[in-house]
Amino acid sequence: MRDGQAFAAGGAISEADRLILEAATGARQLTAGELRQVLEHVAWAGFHPAELERARTTAAGGIWQGRAVRRNDFLPPDVVHYLRHAVKRQQWPPGTTLEEYVESLRALAHDPARGVVVSRYQDFGWQLAVARRSALLRGPAGSAWVMVEYRVRIGHWVTGYQFEEDPDWAGRGRNGFGNQRAE
Repeated sequence: MRDGQAFAAGGAISEADRLILEAATGARQLTAGELRQVLEHVAWAGFHPAELERARTTAAGGIWQGRAVRRNDFLPPDVVHYLRHAVKRQQWPPGTTLEEYVESLRALAHDPARGVVVSRYQDFGWQLAVARRSALLRGPAGSAWVMVEYRVRIGHWVTGYQFEEDPDWAGRGRNGFGNQRAE
């Protein structure tokens, strides 16, 4: 699959994904309105609702629907990432629900304090990440920053987690939109 083949049901790439690719490849800079459009698209993309993901050891042991998750179990990606980051790694406050975890990632795109960056990840193509300080989202083992990553190729989020390193993406092979404001 070539970069940018995040196809909707009609077979065409979404306008937001086209804008991400144009900005990522340096074809042009996005206007404030286009950035707003991209961020709205990313906010509502969510994890892929029809896919299943292996829990692996990073989510194993978490309780889902009344039973302990095993590393070879296949679950929806939102559940796997919730169990991995909010429950097992305790990056979110205790008692955070799946819905609250997902909503906290969605809200990143609307936060005026967020930064946005695009990058290529291995052979998976272009991704757009939205990050900000974790603040009230920081759990007992959380970190200073929280991020959601959206992959253009599939048109959905691929992860949402907290990390410690200051996201100064300049000079690290990432193509930052910086802290552009969608005003």
